[in-house]
Amino acid sequence: MPQLHLNFTDIPIPETCLWEQLDDEQKRIVIEALARLLVQATRDQPQEQTND
Repeated sequence: MPQLHLNFTDIPIPETCLWEQLDDEQKRIVIEALARLLVQATRDQPQEQTND
């Protein structure tokens, strides 16, 4: 079966337009909220045990 090569760089992403409309303070708030969510998500994950 042939492999398809998809090019998504030509598709405009509405979220990009929204991000550009935010001022620096709003962007900072969004980034801090995402950082907190990432930390929370990584803490909630069980640790993998390695067998070295």
